[in-house]
Parts: sequence; structure tokens; C-alpha cells
Amino acid sequence: MKDVAEAANVSEMTVSRVLRKSGTVSAGTRKTVLAAIDRLGYVENRMAGSLATARSNQVAVIIPSLSNHVFTEVLSGISEMLDREGYQAVVGVSDYSIAKEEELVYSMMSWRPAGFVVSNVRHSPKTRNVLLNADIPVVEIMNLPEDPIEMCVGLNHTEAGRALAAYMVTKKYRRFGYVGWNESDYAAAIRFQAIKAELERHGFGIFAPDLFNRPPNLASGKSGLIRLLEQAPDRDAVFFSNDTAATGGLMHCLQAGISVPDRLAIAGFSGLESGQNLPKRLTTILTNRYETGRRAARNILQQLSNTPVRLRWDMGFELIEGETG
Repeated sequence: MKDVAEAANVSEMTVSRVLRKSGTVSAGTRKTVLAAIDRLGYVENRMAGSLATARSNQVAVIIPSLSNHVFTEVLSGISEMLDREGYQAVVGVSDYSIAKEEELVYSMMSWRPAGFVVSNVRHSPKTRNVLLNADIPVVEIMNLPEDPIEMCVGLNHTEAGRALAAYMVTKKYRRFGYVGWNESDYAAAIRFQAIKAELERHGFGIFAPDLFNRPPNLASGKSGLIRLLEQAPDRDAVFFSNDTAATGGLMHCLQAGISVPDRLAIAGFSGLESGQNLPKRLTTILTNRYETGRRAARNILQQLSNTPVRLRWDMGFELIEGETG
């Protein structure tokens, strides 16, 4: 609060009045104080003033979804590692919304967590500023951003997309389709662009008529494939943005008597256990989700104990040559 007061050239009492929305503060002064707050990434501490230098044993974790099994496995890895050292993960769900992520960051930072884990390749300017100025360990997971806030643990989605597309080309498929989404899931968007670019490098295009604005589930994976084949019945291979949607597509093929992979090949992403226990194992990219969570938590614990830590961890991926493509 003292830093904000100095930056805005006002008293700490004025800053307090602005934050509490009480007392008499002119509109101009209020605007100046709020601008300083945004610039410094200041978040009001709701704990007692006497505890201003204390931190809790809680680590804030923001993930985009709890219904996506990818993130439940990541959370398992985070929780397992934190529990060993007496820390607890407090979880917020952003629903793939940058605005909601910003709200969660402000809310969770106000309780002075010991560290912060966030899953997104993009953030709002305010979110990034708060985390940059938080003075606690911050780890971005599931991606490897070019300009991380501090630490990052994940995989290169461009390389993963290219690898999957290159594999499908070697299998002699030539007429490609895509069912997924290209909106707020920036990692999925990166993979789609990588798949598209790799196919074009080999002289092939990709038909993607339905880019959902939500992560496709079983039902939308099935309905998405139906719509795609109605518009482009000659497709011989279809990429899905995740294994859950790919499973829905495979279910449609089984119900409609479409031979997989002879008539239509299917490729997913994530390497979920469920996709490897279908009547035909999914061709997909396996990501190291549990270990990603463990490594993210370990990085925070090492920072808190002043132990040197590698700031960037590429957890890699594995191409699973399943029975669907």
C-alpha cells in the first residue's frame, strides 16, 4: 500500500479509502490511485495487518476445466507433491476464460498463497502484471510460452501437432478433416495451426468447418464428425482436438458402420487411458500430465526452500500409433 501511495503521490490513507470505497476521494485522485494499482500489480491483503508478512501453506492453482481428465491428472501430481511438504492446493477453474482467470488471480492472491500455478498460454495484462509482481513462485503449466512469467512446465504443442500430422501422412492418408475448437483453448489452436502447416508442407489441405467455442466432449465429437462428413464425405482421416472428442467420433463410426481405419482414420490428442481401452486403441499424442503436475509443485517447493531450480521444463510427448490411424 505504501508503494501505491508513493506511485500515486497520495497518502496511504487515501489508498485505503479507494480500496475500501469509503470516505471522500475525488474522482481524479481515485483514477490516479487505481492506475497505480494496475501498474504495480497490487492486490489488497485481506488478512490482518499484523500478518502482512506471513504467507499461508496454500498454493493457488488455476486450471481451465475439471471435466477434462487431462487436468484432473495434473492436479493429482500437484497435490501429491505438495502434501508431502505440508502444503495444500487451492483450486480455481477458469472455464477457459481469460477474464475469469483474472478474477480468480485477484481473489486468490488476496489470501497470500505460498505459490501460484496457472494453466494458460495467454493471460490478460492485469493477470500477468499481478503475477510478475507477486514475489512468490509462479509456474505456468501444460505449455512452454516464449516469455514465461517465471517458470514453465509443459510441452511444445507446435512440435506435437507437426509430429501427429507427419505420422498420418506416412500412413498414406490424403484427404484430411478436423473436429475441435480454435477459440479460448490456445494450446489446441497452436496444435491445429501446426497440423495445418505440416499438411500444407506435404501438399495437402485440411477441412475444418466446425471450430467449436467450447472444448468438444463425447457428444460434440460425434456430432462434429457427422457434420463434417455430411459436407465432405470423401475425407479419409480426421484429427480431433482431444481424445474425448475422438472417442465420440469413433463411436459414430462404429454405429454407422464406417470402418476404422480402412474407410476413415481417427487421431486424438492427450493419450487418455480411456482412449487406449476402446475396441480400437486411439492413435494420439501422449502427454506427461501427472509428472507435469509433480514437477510444477516441486519447482515451487524448491523456490520456497531457496534451492536452485530450472525455470523451463519440457516434459515432451509420445506418439501412440494406435489402431484408429
